[in-house]
Amino acid sequence: MPAILTERIIEEASQVAVRLHLGFAAVLELSIVKGERASVMARKLGVGRMTCQRIMKLAGDLEPTPALLAEVPGVNGLRHFLSAMEQAGVAGDELAGAAAAVDGFAGFLSDVGLSQTKLASALSLYFDATDPERLCARREHLFDAAATVTGQSADATISMMAIRMSDQPAFNFEQIAVRGYSQMRAVGSSMPIRLPINMAYSDYRNVSSEEAAREPQKLVEAFCSTPLPSIDARVIKEEHLAHIINPEHIPTGEPFDCFATQHNQWNVSNPGRNKAIWLYIDYPTRHCTFDLYLHRDIERHHTLSGDCHLWGTSLLAPPEDLWMTRFSDPLEFSELGPGTANAGSAYYGRHGELAQYMFEHHGWEADEFVGFRCEMELPIWRSGMCLVLDQR
Repeated sequence: MPAILTERIIEEASQVAVRLHLGFAAVLELSIVKGERASVMARKLGVGRMTCQRIMKLAGDLEPTPALLAEVPGVNGLRHFLSAMEQAGVAGDELAGAAAAVDGFAGFLSDVGLSQTKLASALSLYFDATDPERLCARREHLFDAAATVTGQSADATISMMAIRMSDQPAFNFEQIAVRGYSQMRAVGSSMPIRLPINMAYSDYRNVSSEEAAREPQKLVEAFCSTPLPSIDARVIKEEHLAHIINPEHIPTGEPFDCFATQHNQWNVSNPGRNKAIWLYIDYPTRHCTFDLYLHRDIERHHTLSGDCHLWGTSLLAPPEDLWMTRFSDPLEFSELGPGTANAGSAYYGRHGELAQYMFEHHGWEADEFVGFRCEMELPIWRSGMCLVLDQR
């Protein structure tokens, strides 16, 4: 198993790479080898052509990185090259900088207890886990595999909601929401396509269905494909908890858009200081956007943050403390500001328009709300995006 490198080791590797680059760049400017191809250099010095080719990597104009240590010859190869240069008549003082850099390379490998081969594996592991492009490429493989296994995928999963204090005596919160998918595909799969509501947590507990008065979801026909899918009327676990989208009129595999809206009242007992709302990635999706609009009367008393976690079988721990299941992949959290002026998204061309619809359809004034967003490309299937509200 490759070693796991620390940031300190990576910093030291960077310094070693810089010294090797500076030392050998100066050597390769000497007249005996300057401008020569690796094959010519090898004949002049009696050194292997492959060794010369790898040493020439040290003369490039690009800024050296720790990855350079996996591409250059090993310590013995570098020393053999310098010895051949000296035997060819180059003065020792002209090679001193490169020789010192090689000694530093040898000392570094000894300190970390790795051979050059094992260092190369460890560096690959490190950059696989920290380079956003590499992480995205691996999530692309996961997306393809999950879409193949389930027979379903979406270009975009979208959830947006707005919350304000309720003026009804039986409730303390009121919520409107839109949930749906853009370019959803379903091919030969028996798994239903659901439009579940987002899960809410308050101080270590799941906000129960007894605290909610949910109205049925309604299709947002202006944002759905034609012919329209339908919402199955069957009850799933609890009334209005989740609705099944039935694309019976849409040809198998044909991508379709489907969005539904919902209005809910809440009587949350003891809301507490810490609150969290989850959006679960039910289906493989290329992009996911989760927007929360808080009325100014609520927003001014809270700070918000975003996170992404593994969706486990138990959520008894508070979402804001689920550090054991947290993904390190980059989730973009941002403040949209007041209203829907900044609600547009590159992931779904009608996102801003959909946000405006949500407020206008339910008769709420968007300018009274402040928006926050979690957004992620290729989220891991069956993970959860979480917006956490901490009371100030």
